[in-house]
Order: sequence, then structure tokens, then C-alpha cells
Amino acid sequence: MDYWLEEFQPNTFINCEEPKTEISAIIVYEINRLFDWVKINRLKRNYPNNIIIPIVAEHLTYSTGIAIELSLPALLIKPLQKAKFLRVIKKLYTSYKEQQASTLTMLELSQQITQDHTSPFREAFLKRLIRGEVESEQEIIQSSSFLSRHCIPNIVFLIQGYIDVNEGGPIPHDASSVITNVFHQNFASKAPLSFLHFERYLLLLMRIPNEYTSFKHWSEGGACLLEVIEVLKKDYGIQLFMGIGGVFQDAMQVKESYSQARKARRKPPVQSIHIRFYEDLTKQVQLQKAIQYIEDHYDEQLTISDVAKYINFSATHFSRMFKKETGRNFVDYVAFTRIIKSLPYLRKYDYTIEKISFICGFNTPNYFSLTFKKYVGISPTDYRNTQEILFK
Repeated sequence: MDYWLEEFQPNTFINCEEPKTEISAIIVYEINRLFDWVKINRLKRNYPNNIIIPIVAEHLTYSTGIAIELSLPALLIKPLQKAKFLRVIKKLYTSYKEQQASTLTMLELSQQITQDHTSPFREAFLKRLIRGEVESEQEIIQSSSFLSRHCIPNIVFLIQGYIDVNEGGPIPHDASSVITNVFHQNFASKAPLSFLHFERYLLLLMRIPNEYTSFKHWSEGGACLLEVIEVLKKDYGIQLFMGIGGVFQDAMQVKESYSQARKARRKPPVQSIHIRFYEDLTKQVQLQKAIQYIEDHYDEQLTISDVAKYINFSATHFSRMFKKETGRNFVDYVAFTRIIKSLPYLRKYDYTIEKISFICGFNTPNYFSLTFKKYVGISPTDYRNTQEILFK
């Protein structure tokens, strides 16, 4: 077989135990044992852009249906005939060279650029990953030229923020770059980071150590995150607010972490106003129903009895369970929900504080202002004067 290949294309084919990804085009592999089909499947997975041709021993012809299941382009049976063997090789080799000359795969294109966190291939792959468009392990393998396996994220943070110009300090020229740089500085030796920029939010994709099933359990990472928030606030006047999803070790499930981060960002926090964990959101169906009711009727005069009655709970039982599941009492939760609803009005419209307070269910403008400052740290008027960070 080696002589036949040398006749067909001198100095083109080599005899080796393990193919080399960068030079392999056609892999010819002998099937002498049934277990060799497992090796064929592994070759197909590890070398997705190559053509694999099995040569099956006569006593294993009953197993050739596996080639169809693996979608292999050709199959040869021993004993080999030179003419037939070369005819198949020539056809596949010519087809491969024509395809290579006319098109480049994403993998081949990416091999022409260096691996770094600004690679357009890396960004495109990560966007597909969080959208759930990566559907096979093969695509994960193909991404290795621009995103090493240890950098594939297992958790997603959705980040928004504003610059507090009320402090009178210098306004960062590029707040988005400042934020990503501070994150890189603090997590440099702790976890691989990637960023995806959208207009009104920034996605931080991180790979935390595999032994942690929650970011909350990783004390070192939590300390670094608090340091990032403090440095940005103190040195640059940047206030960050983020929703944090769960940890998913299966790369194709990272889309779930993204979805969770989005949901967490829209809910009142349990402790720090800057950080909201999806895992803190209640999974109790009746309380989820109650929370949805609050969000649908936030602009009305809600009482704990009204909401408890809606889900067929007694007010006492509902109050106790609500605090346990959300981390906040009913009055605080409703007030925080109203504040969240007021933010777009303050940012996008010229409505008076009085009108916004009425729209969002507060009894008086003064009560709205006091409650807003209690939770946000600044008055509604000062918030209106802050500069929203656009990340794209």
C-alpha cells in the first residue's frame, strides 16, 4: 500500500501511528479487530476536517455498517486491489484539494491568527456558545486553535453599570476597557476570562476551578470580585451591577448560565446591591407566582394580604416563607422592585420625580427619594445625572 501511494503522489503520504493535525488530509486505517472501529470514531472526533478511509479485514465485513453510521466517505475490503484502492484515493484526494483551494473552514482560518482574547474567531464561537448554537463536541474540538480547553467558560456574569459624575472626578474615556482591564488584573492568576460586548451590557465568561459548583463557594474568587467592584468605584467612579448564573461543566450547557444571569440581573439582590445570584432566586412555584404578581402589579397599592390571598396562603405563613426564600421581607422586596422599575424612567424620560414616583407605586415623591437613596446610595436626581456605560 505504501508503494502504491508513493506512485500516485510521491512524498505526500506517510506511515505513522498517530496522524498530525496540521498535515493530515486523508487517513487510511486498517480494521483488524472489532475494537478498531472505536479508534476510527476517535480519529473522526479528533480530526474533524480530515477524510478517514477504513480498510476492513475480510473476517469483519459483517461490521461494515458502522462506516455508514459514522458517515465515512469510502470503505475498502481486504484483500486490496491496487486499481480500486488508487481509484478511491485519487477521487477523495482530488476532491479534498479542490475544496481546500476554494474554501477555508473556520478552523483553518483561525490557525492563521494567534491565540488571544481579542480573536474574532474566539468571540464568534463564544457568542454561538451562549446562544446554544454549538451542538456537538466536534465544534468544541475545532475551537481549540483559538480557545484552549482550559479557557472554555463554565459560568456567565451579565454586567451593567454607570459612571457617577456627581463625584466630580475625571470621567474614564473608555469605561468598558477600564472594566475589563481591572477584571483581568484581579483574576489574572486565578481564572481564565473572556468578554463579549453588547450595547447595554457586558458578558463576563469565566472558568472557575472545577471543584466548585457555585461561584458563591469559591471564596478567593468572591474576594477578587468585591475588589474589582471597590477599585472601579473608588478610582474611576464606576458602579457595577451584575447577575451571576450557575456553574455548568458541560460547555454546551453554558447557555443556561447566560439565561440565569439575565434573570438574576432583573431581580432584587439578597445582600450586596452590586451582585445578584441566580441560585438565590426561589424555586418554590407558589412564591414564583407571588413574585410575578408583584412585578405585574408593582404600580398598585400592594399589601401582603393581597399577595398571600392570590396564592392561597395565610398572610403569616406567606410572610415567613417569603423572607426565607427571597432573603428580604415583603415591604423591602416590593420597594426594591419599584425602584428597579423606576430606573428606565429616570434614564430615558424627562418626567418629574413626582410623576415617576406615582407611576411606580410610591405614595409620595419624598418617600420615593428616601427609599431610592436607601437602596441605591444616591438620590433619584443624582442617578439621573449619572452616565450609563455603553459597552459597544
